[in-house]
Order: sequence, then structure tokens, then C-alpha cells
Amino acid sequence: MHGMLRSMVQGETKKRLDIERIAGIKRAARVFLTLHGGSGTDDEDLRKAIAAGINIVHINTELRVAWRHGLEHGLAKQPDEVVPYKILPSVVDSVKQVVGSRLKLFNGRHVGHGA
Repeated sequence: MHGMLRSMVQGETKKRLDIERIAGIKRAARVFLTLHGGSGTDDEDLRKAIAAGINIVHINTELRVAWRHGLEHGLAKQPDEVVPYKILPSVVDSVKQVVGSRLKLFNGRHVGHGA
């Protein structure tokens, strides 16, 4: 599933993966595998999918949601500001947080809830 349901954006639900199927595909295909539509997937399922043979994980929607939340925060913090470079640092920080937490997860480092 590409993208995220509203309940996933709100953190209420997570996607689940069929880890056995991923492992079977990896054994049969013996090529690099990409998980398209990884945004909103349960962290433990992502760890298991990588262990089962996923090499690349796409999380574009998670980055878009972080971008949006960062923009909303920047605008709320400075509601009268019209200069983009004064508003956008919140956007960059928000995206950096998601990228950092995902890189740690994908590289096998423990990431706490909400990190």
C-alpha cells in the first residue's frame, strides 16, 4: 500500500508486513528488494523485513507528513512572518528528525517510541 491512511498519519494504526513472504521472495529471486510504500509500517515489521532481505525502504509519505507538520509549526510560531527562510527551519528540523530515526532503525540501532 502506497501512502498512509489518516489513522496512520495520526499514529493510531500501523501497516503490517508478511515477513515470511518477503523471505520467500528473497530466497527465490536472490536480488535486491525494495519495499515501496514503507511509510506507516510498524517498526518491528520493518526490522524483520530488513532481516528477511529488504534492501531499500521507501518512506516518502512519512517525510511529507513531517514536512507538513514542520511547516504548520513554523507558521504557528511566527504567524505574521512572510520570509520563507525564517519559517522553514522548523520544516528542516522536522524532516531531519524523521530521517534520523529511520536511518537508525534501518541500520539496526534501537530507536525508542517517538524518537
